[in-house]
Amino acid sequence: MNKKTVLIVGGYGAVGKQIAQLLLERHPDLNIVLGGRSPEKAEPFASDRIQTGVVDNNAEDPLQYISGNVSLVINSVNDLHDRLLLSAVRRKIPFIDVTRWTELFQQSIAKLNATEIHAPVVLSSGWMAGTASLFASLFSDSLKNVSVNIHALYSLKDKAGPDSAAYMDRMTIPFYITEQKGRRLVFPMSEPAHVKFPNGYATRSYRLDTPDHVTLLKAGNIESASFRISFDSKASTSALVGLVRSGIWKMISGDRFRSFRRKLLYNPGTGSTHHVLIHLMGRDHEGSLIERRVGISDPLGQTHLTALGAAVQAEKILRTPEGEQLAPGIYYPEDLPDKQMNKHDIITFFKQYGVLISH
Repeated sequence: MNKKTVLIVGGYGAVGKQIAQLLLERHPDLNIVLGGRSPEKAEPFASDRIQTGVVDNNAEDPLQYISGNVSLVINSVNDLHDRLLLSAVRRKIPFIDVTRWTELFQQSIAKLNATEIHAPVVLSSGWMAGTASLFASLFSDSLKNVSVNIHALYSLKDKAGPDSAAYMDRMTIPFYITEQKGRRLVFPMSEPAHVKFPNGYATRSYRLDTPDHVTLLKAGNIESASFRISFDSKASTSALVGLVRSGIWKMISGDRFRSFRRKLLYNPGTGSTHHVLIHLMGRDHEGSLIERRVGISDPLGQTHLTALGAAVQAEKILRTPEGEQLAPGIYYPEDLPDKQMNKHDIITFFKQYGVLISH
């Protein structure tokens, strides 16, 4: 049997390196190519199963220099014009993406709907590569008329790649959420909710636009979904809320002030635990109101949790038996569970790598 090859674009970035390490450990027969614009900058791996290759997402055909049969492409860097996505689609290569914010996510879906797809495309761009929405789906699957509220505690001391700061450029753009009463337009950093995170930290959490708002509603039992964020510095959270509400953040929008904006909140540290709280409310089969809280904490931080989110999606494609491959089409994080990987398997996967899950 020929060995499978996985191309990780952005493979020597903060998230990409960890995805590579996870897949290397879990799949002894797997070859991995780390793709990027400057392969010479990649830190060496102690494995002859890892190579580097030139992939530039700004090129018309980003995969033009990748030779050989590639079984899967995982993208962990911005693909603003969908060039990498469409390059993989043309080559009929299964594709997983963990980078698209909501507007770009919807743009990509529109392009895919106008394109003939011959392989699965997994748009796992929700919080931490769709980990938050995946767990929301897992723990609400026995309920109906479900409301999902996801809260993330972002540590300013955590490691982070530059693409993780893209959300800062969207703080003045309103977005729609879907509630049980219908769709409603809201603004980032508005409508605070009081939250107590798994580590006991109590604070206010504010609205943020993520693809979780969109993908969770694809499940027939979920009627409303929202996402909020807070920082582990209340002073920083209050400062950002003040800048957004006062209109100052809008005044410093645009490319001219991008570096200044990012200096305010993007100062990645050596690492810190990342916490997510998922609040679920729904009805059981008897019609009784059920409330559930799911806590997710990764001591190795947000980049590790993102890498795990990408890797668990890759497992579904890599472990699917010959002749049972996923049908071509668009998939979301919550589509992961099936006969090959059920709820227990998914939870075990995350726990195996030190993620703490409470419910």
